Amino acid sequence: MLQIKKIIGHVLSSNSYLLFRKDVTDCYLIDAGDANQILNELPDYLGIKGIFLTHGHFDHVSGIKKLINCFPDCKIYTSKYGKEALGDTKKNLSAYHDLPVSYIGDNVIIISEGERIELFDDTFINILETPGHCQSCLTYYTNHHIFTGDSYIPGAKVVTTLPKGNKTQANISLQRILELSKDRIICAGHDTDKWVSIL
Repeated sequence: MLQIKKIIGHVLSSNSYLLFRKDVTDCYLIDAGDANQILNELPDYLGIKGIFLTHGHFDHVSGIKKLINCFPDCKIYTSKYGKEALGDTKKNLSAYHDLPVSYIGDNVIIISEGERIELFDDTFINILETPGHCQSCLTYYTNHHIFTGDSYIPGAKVVTTLPKGNKTQANISLQRILELSKDRIICAGHDTDKWVSIL
């Protein structure tokens, strides 16, 4: 059975989610904002096999280099623009903070709408393109969970005022996410109380 563990990072209080099964030593991560916190909470028997990025903003990718150093065979899954943002401090916004992030590697895999990736036997993650908050935004969902990043944070408006934000796209994406959220547990990129305090 798929287990989900939320990890709250110190970089703008962004959430990462660990996806694992108790009978398997490989696990997956949704977003990688705070490598230290992730490594502190990662059970000793688990190795990170893949990281799925909800978008390319620095508070969701700043831990990439450290995690790849620890798990060099780990794959990074992101959109086409997300790959560009990983390697560009202005596109991932880290140039405007004290946490410059730039990562380019052969392990970055571009994914897009409609793809379905097997995590474990009979456990898949599905990809939905949800631009609006950022051009790179992806939403992931399994049978019982949906990982929305910053495209949908319950109780908060979608921020579209950052570079590559688009209010019209955000509204379309939000409706698609809400439809898929009806029968799933929502795992957002931030908790509402922390997100509101940041804005």
